Amino acid sequence: MKPEYPIIASLLDNDLYTLTVGQLVFHDFPTAIVTYDFFNRGKTPFPKGFAEELQRRLAYLPIGLRLTPEEQAWLNTTIPFLRRTYIEWLSSYRFDPSEVAITQNGGELKVHIKGYWYRTIFWEVVLMAIISELYFHMMGQQPGNEWKTQICSKARKLSDAECHWIDFGTRRRFSFEVQDKVVEIMKNYDGFLGTSNMFLARKYNVTPHGTYSHQGPMGISALYGVRRANKMWMEHWAEHFQGNVGVALTDTFTSKVFWRDFDAYNARLFDGCRQDSGDEYEWGNAMIAHYKKLGIPISNKRMVFSNGLDTDKYIAIDRCFRRVAQPCGGIGTHFTNDVGDRVKPLNIVIKMTAADFGQGEINVVKLSDDPNKHVGKIEDVKQVERELNI
Repeated sequence: MKPEYPIIASLLDNDLYTLTVGQLVFHDFPTAIVTYDFFNRGKTPFPKGFAEELQRRLAYLPIGLRLTPEEQAWLNTTIPFLRRTYIEWLSSYRFDPSEVAITQNGGELKVHIKGYWYRTIFWEVVLMAIISELYFHMMGQQPGNEWKTQICSKARKLSDAECHWIDFGTRRRFSFEVQDKVVEIMKNYDGFLGTSNMFLARKYNVTPHGTYSHQGPMGISALYGVRRANKMWMEHWAEHFQGNVGVALTDTFTSKVFWRDFDAYNARLFDGCRQDSGDEYEWGNAMIAHYKKLGIPISNKRMVFSNGLDTDKYIAIDRCFRRVAQPCGGIGTHFTNDVGDRVKPLNIVIKMTAADFGQGEINVVKLSDDPNKHVGKIEDVKQVERELNI
């Protein structure tokens, strides 16, 4: 089944962290060349002809996808930490499908992306959203009858529990229509802080959210080494954004390693931290202990949880930590791909695997707080573990 509409219809149909990280890379590392690869964690087989259809959909992107004057004006007036020079460059950006190699062997899909970091960064979220929506179309799967009602129920439950939450559902959504409805409905509930999706933030006049992703420290580990990667990424980030978008991501090389570098200076400078793997309660308690060790009050620090949350799971987390800090839930697939018992969301990611800062290509890795989420060749992972003494 082939959708005859553009799956991605706006350059803003992307997550804000693409622009925040992209802007830093554009200014600080304009010559860096990176590689990304697609990982099918759930081992879901893709239907015959999927690679060809995906390539066909990508060919549409450079034809009609560009930042409109209205979208450019919205970025300039709504997101003050994005520089006008970068937004002006963005208005001339076009996707280049030649940066993406797609192959299929039976049900196994492979996607390989390579090019200048400041350009190829735009592929991750867009490709995942296209892959996810196209898969369900080609499989002939449809949402159940209650999916809109479920969105209302989840929003009401979170709001009644006095939680704060953000839609993080672009990458693995069932369809754009579902995510659109999530934001349209949830904006009417107290506690909904906004969405990571810039197009929907503009459409529904809610706040766009996003700081940085794992690819930042992963990428510059090829330049500075893994022992300095977290520290140097925070240094570049703080210098570039001057205190804005100040939520640090802890689990690029495990949170334990991150806390070694999250000294009193950075702990005071950043507004808080985001947890994306491992046990939420262990992480939260360790985070509190770290601030206390540094003598820093935590009551005004943000604790953003985003590790495969659902409504009930997040309410319990929020109730545990709201007494000491400012928790927030970044909830994705549970909002945008919970559309019926017969629909099983894809468990997919696209991660950086190599970077070249002019001295030759170096493989990079991600060491999650959940070993099942590690990224990189086994020998590289083991070498980094030895180097970091973990």
